[in-house]
Amino acid sequence: MDEKHVGYSIYIAGLIYQYRNGSLSGEALTELNAWIAANDGNRLLFEELTGDDVLFDELLKMESEEVENHVQHIMERIGAGNKEEATPLPSIGLSRKKWYWIAAALFFTAVSVTALYFIHRQGTADTPLHYTVHPPIQPGTDKAILQLADGTQIPLGSSPGNLANQQHLNIKNDSGIVIYMPAHRISGTIPVAMNSIITPKGGQYQVVLPDGTHVWLNASSSITFPTAFAGAERRVEITGEAYFEVAEMLVSPADHKNGKNKIPFIVGINMPSGTAGEVLVLGTHFNINAYPDESAIKTTLVEGAVTVRKGKESLNIQPGQQASMGIQEADFQTSYPDIEEVLAWKNGRFKFNNTDAVSIMRQIARWYDVEIKTEGDLGAIRFSGGISRKDDIEKLLEILESEGRVKFIRRGRNITVEPNL
Repeated sequence: MDEKHVGYSIYIAGLIYQYRNGSLSGEALTELNAWIAANDGNRLLFEELTGDDVLFDELLKMESEEVENHVQHIMERIGAGNKEEATPLPSIGLSRKKWYWIAAALFFTAVSVTALYFIHRQGTADTPLHYTVHPPIQPGTDKAILQLADGTQIPLGSSPGNLANQQHLNIKNDSGIVIYMPAHRISGTIPVAMNSIITPKGGQYQVVLPDGTHVWLNASSSITFPTAFAGAERRVEITGEAYFEVAEMLVSPADHKNGKNKIPFIVGINMPSGTAGEVLVLGTHFNINAYPDESAIKTTLVEGAVTVRKGKESLNIQPGQQASMGIQEADFQTSYPDIEEVLAWKNGRFKFNNTDAVSIMRQIARWYDVEIKTEGDLGAIRFSGGISRKDDIEKLLEILESEGRVKFIRRGRNITVEPNL
């Protein structure tokens, strides 16, 4: 095989390598799509090369065959269907044998098993096919919108810096956390403005409120709060899911002597249909899951004590307990959930403990910003296990599929899941 085809083979293998690590896009992705669609052999090779199950066996085969023969077959296989389109490399006076060794270095350090697999899978069909490469779906990141009282919206990312100054306080961003820093103690005469932080699908964020309360927001969530807590209560409103570590706040500094006169902290829970209850606390750690597509609103207490209220119904819960109420129900139910599972999202993980498949799909859809459609009856299918939320979606879906009970069909950011009958 001549040098220009060696170069083209290296180039295509490089595109496949970039696709595997999630860095391929734009014109390069279009070119790889064209190569795959050129013939059935290319398509089959691509499908097999991008499946993780081939890696270990092919690495073992590497040890028993000659490197130069490997590379010669590799280059011939990749370049076979595209000789007329191959772009010659610049002539730099290298012998053919040296070209092979350069190719070997590129493949075995960057492309890895991709190169080897071309030796063993040689398709012969020439029928053009239409086949689309889907870029890897990456996990969510620290991103949100800060909405000020005047309607100004400030995109939030991980870059630190000052965001705004509002009357009596400074607002700064510090590695995924918005911090409200009051300039002095607030009196009831200072006008108070309302701010909001909103996370999209595929986003999460944290905020330290003016009283020092620390709040974590999961994807597709929001919190609305005053720029100062100056009255007889501290009240915020949320949607979605949030974890709170509420700071103690006293009516006056003198109250530190007796620990009395604490200013209560109230979390109002909002739904598209209206107010869905509230949580009353003094100083505590707890999680609220109030997504409108879930079957119930769940408040889980980690530390301290809270009272959950809806209409005339109220319930005090203790650490380790969870209070839940169905969206259309009027009574609270209590349970002792797996706290690690409840807080897994805050700690950067997915954790499933006999969790139903449909609930898992909703978590995946929110964190990876995808649309998931369920087909068939998944009601009896449950999973246990865990994985980092930093992993891309393919790894998570592969783990779920490996048990043989569900299968996934992906079309871009649209995923269909159905029982594996």
